[in-house]
Amino acid sequence: MISTIEIKENGIVGAGGAGFPAYVKLECKAEIFIVNAAECEPLLHKDKEILLHKTDIFFEGLRQCIRIVGAERCIIGIKSKYDHLISHLKGYCNNKISISPLNDFYPAGDEITLIYETTGRVVEAGDLPVTQNVIVHNVETIYNIGRQMPVVSKFITIGGDVKTPISVEVPIGISFREVLALSQPNSDDFEVIIGGPMMGKIASSIDQPVTKVTGGLLVFPKGHILIKRMKTAGHEKTVTAIGKSACDQCSMCTELCPRNLLGHPIEPHKAMRALAFSHDRMETNTLSAHTLFCCECNLCSLISCPEDLYPAQVCIARKQALMSQKIAYSGESLNAAHELIGFRRTPIKKIMAKLDLLKFKNKGPLVDYNWQTKHLKLMLSQHIGVPAEPVIKLGQTISENQKIASVGKNLGAELHSPINGKITEITKDYILIERN
Repeated sequence: MISTIEIKENGIVGAGGAGFPAYVKLECKAEIFIVNAAECEPLLHKDKEILLHKTDIFFEGLRQCIRIVGAERCIIGIKSKYDHLISHLKGYCNNKISISPLNDFYPAGDEITLIYETTGRVVEAGDLPVTQNVIVHNVETIYNIGRQMPVVSKFITIGGDVKTPISVEVPIGISFREVLALSQPNSDDFEVIIGGPMMGKIASSIDQPVTKVTGGLLVFPKGHILIKRMKTAGHEKTVTAIGKSACDQCSMCTELCPRNLLGHPIEPHKAMRALAFSHDRMETNTLSAHTLFCCECNLCSLISCPEDLYPAQVCIARKQALMSQKIAYSGESLNAAHELIGFRRTPIKKIMAKLDLLKFKNKGPLVDYNWQTKHLKLMLSQHIGVPAEPVIKLGQTISENQKIASVGKNLGAELHSPINGKITEITKDYILIERN
């Protein structure tokens, strides 16, 4: 058996991308434990591969999670289209663990959406899932709990414009460059998106290291539409200018918003409308506080808007400003699902067609690879919470799985070495290890 103290000591964080320390969620009690196996972003497959090839360890972690939170039942939320995988998993289920097949839409993996789809319960705007007596964890997070050892590796899908799309387990701290070489990008002139096409970010360099929250490395030609949209989305003045000039208030961004469909007060079209009354920046006030409930799924910007504007970025910018200014929402929320919610979900096929993803192989089989990289660069902040502080010295020889940085009693995650090696550099941001 494993405890939350050991889970914290092992440096386990939410591997789905958020990086929230796993032990914190598990310190709560809940009636239902939900496994987020939706993996709803196109081109990502590592969670499904873990479930298929690492099933025993995953279910060991799942049993531990159910025991720790005292759950009466467990639901595994997974896309119904993966019938072969579902059949495989059913052999491990019992009267306490069941599978809830999900429709193939985005964002089925959004935590609040997943809770509604699997239980019918609506988490009120601004509340945590535990208020509905539910706790949710990602597949890889549960797998890491089942391993009962420090987190020193990460499962990643490498896909997009590559010769061989795969999923692979890599040591934390390895460079993107070395990982990408395994799949062989089709050209030398490419950009990399970290994560999925919808919520991912463009990598600043392919020499940056893999962290505990790196879930995907997707390669795209530099002229690809998704790269162009993401780069434009990063410029607030451009987003504001085109929003002011082109938004015709059709409200499709709000009509298809996954959180609005659950009765949360977020209304992207009103954030866009406010641009018409602003000057050269996105202004914040209590009227714009509804943007605090944006889940940042980017559906409105990349898919819903017929003008290809950027309502998500307008909402996100305001949300960040509101939080920094400590402005709260004081209006009302329906907190009930829209009667047409089942007819307003966005199919994955539509997303792949609009974002020009259909030409890429949408698969990522798990492969084994013996990494012998010479240097690993471990970032001290790769989780929600305070950065870890080094507990080793320059020039020190260390062993695999040895703790090299700690957050102490603060919110955060411990950091361990993936290899036997020597500490060759320590900065305020990272620790560099050279393999022995």
